[in-house]
Amino acid sequence: MDSADSVAKRDGGVLMDTLLRSLLDDFDHWFRRGEKLLETCPLAVMGACEQEEMLARLQEARKAIAATRALTAASSQPVAVSMEAMTPWHGLVTEVWGLASRVGRQPS
Repeated sequence: MDSADSVAKRDGGVLMDTLLRSLLDDFDHWFRRGEKLLETCPLAVMGACEQEEMLARLQEARKAIAATRALTAASSQPVAVSMEAMTPWHGLVTEVWGLASRVGRQPS
């Protein structure tokens, strides 16, 4: 491998690490936001059982994000996360957005 290949590979790894870190930060932000929304969510918007279930899923997703961060930090090589692993996280973020919209439409 020549010097240019080495530089390109290193730069690609740095870019991948940066993008993954940013993506995990975004997931973590929205999962925390969901937890905050649930703290004040009116029962008219979401029932108590649904709130408990969503809170459990948010907490589990945050644990998965923390585990992903730990694994990437422990690796000496750039790490990717499969779409299969991230798809439920994307779905949960979409649920948080929907909850935020419903809570925002509630009369004060």
